[in-house]
Amino acid sequence: MTTNDSSSPLSGLDADGAWVVGGAVRDALAGDKSQRFDIDIAVANAGSWAQRAAEQLNAPAAKISAHFDIWRIPLEEGQIDVWDLHEDDLDRDLRRRDFTVNAMAVPLAQFQRGEISAHLIDPFGGRVDVEERRLRLVMDDALREDPLRMLRAVRLEAERDWRPDPELRLAMRRDSALISRSAAERQWDELQRILVSDRLPWALRRLEQSGLLDAIVPELGLCRAVSQRPVHRRDVFWHQLDAVRWLTRLTAPTGPPSMRAKRASAMRAELDPLFRVPEVVGRLDEWKLPLRLATLLHDIGKPQSRTVDTDGSTHFFGHSELGAEMAQSRLRALRVPTRTVEQVQILIEQHLRPGQVNSPGKPPTERALHRFHLALGQAAVPLCWLFLADSLATAGADVLLPRWGAYAAHVARIIAWQPRRPNKTGRILDGNAIMAATGLEPGPLVGLIRAKIDEAAAVGEIVDAEEARLMARRLAEQLSLTVSN
Repeated sequence: MTTNDSSSPLSGLDADGAWVVGGAVRDALAGDKSQRFDIDIAVANAGSWAQRAAEQLNAPAAKISAHFDIWRIPLEEGQIDVWDLHEDDLDRDLRRRDFTVNAMAVPLAQFQRGEISAHLIDPFGGRVDVEERRLRLVMDDALREDPLRMLRAVRLEAERDWRPDPELRLAMRRDSALISRSAAERQWDELQRILVSDRLPWALRRLEQSGLLDAIVPELGLCRAVSQRPVHRRDVFWHQLDAVRWLTRLTAPTGPPSMRAKRASAMRAELDPLFRVPEVVGRLDEWKLPLRLATLLHDIGKPQSRTVDTDGSTHFFGHSELGAEMAQSRLRALRVPTRTVEQVQILIEQHLRPGQVNSPGKPPTERALHRFHLALGQAAVPLCWLFLADSLATAGADVLLPRWGAYAAHVARIIAWQPRRPNKTGRILDGNAIMAATGLEPGPLVGLIRAKIDEAAAVGEIVDAEEARLMARRLAEQLSLTVSN
């Protein structure tokens, strides 16, 4: 992130005694580009420097740490974090950082001009580690000082392919339980970036190997060794990680390198017609984070709902609803935004529904599809992809491949369905018209009749207002008798 562009937020800021440190130097040396402008400045009297810079940038400045003198200036395109350089001791500042590739500094004036290599301060050999794209701890106790650094290591590997060295991997396994000391908001900041990365399956494996996954989401750890015979190939824990792996393959707009295998490519190709529908692509993009999160957690209700028959067959009655409640509790503890929690909940609660929308071997009825879309709304498209990933993780690609075309066609029928008379174009009869036609008073009965008329119109059973009024009168009589009895 070097710049000598006069439009850069750094242009014109006081460079005297200020150093660019951390990820901006690392990325500039590595040639990595980012869509965001995130930069760390180390300078004496950080608070006053940040206030002056904020005034120049017409932005606020606020202290963001209770333990360190760190100030943040949020910008439209990113942020500037300003670290206090205690007693002008740059070496002390760099020694306290996490990884050697983040423990380098360049004077702000030279960074502004793009003159990095000639003015680089690199006391721990970070430049060599940049060339190897290696993450190496500055100090052995760096993770204990700030356990969030473990998640940051996984995130950097997921986003930019920076690989932890053996010592860092050992330290992460040693200190993984300490992650609970980190603020929930900070954990979620790193986790959400991991979840939307292209290398999510690999990142989850790193989280699992280090013990971080169990420490952050203990409900997942309880799924280990929970068998689910005879249908599933793997225990509940590995089934969910397999589902995420398949989801990343099935939602990729084009085949990623991991899909070189002919089998995976063929399965993804069956979905190509759906990826030519802008509304489908847009919905998957909009729901990318909650869909991946829900796929990871979709069966966490199974350990508590498991029953076993005398022949060893397992059942998990109610696990979808229980899992949705458990996910809500865990995600709220992580301070996940309410909308994301709600999206994850509906996906987990309804994740079996695409497979239940029709009888085995029969296409779904108009009425079943209407009820599906009425219940799911915007979640219908992502839920279908969760169903596909769940199915592949359950049976395995070898078993499902001969029937995969039918699965893809089933999902395509669900997604393509449209009501014959969409409510958004106006109901045939609203509540007032129903009361006028039936003589009913306002109440739940009117709402029930309206819903049945809407469904009949959506599936083409009635086409005009007169048919709707006749249906309303018939339903009013039937339902009134039912209530009175």
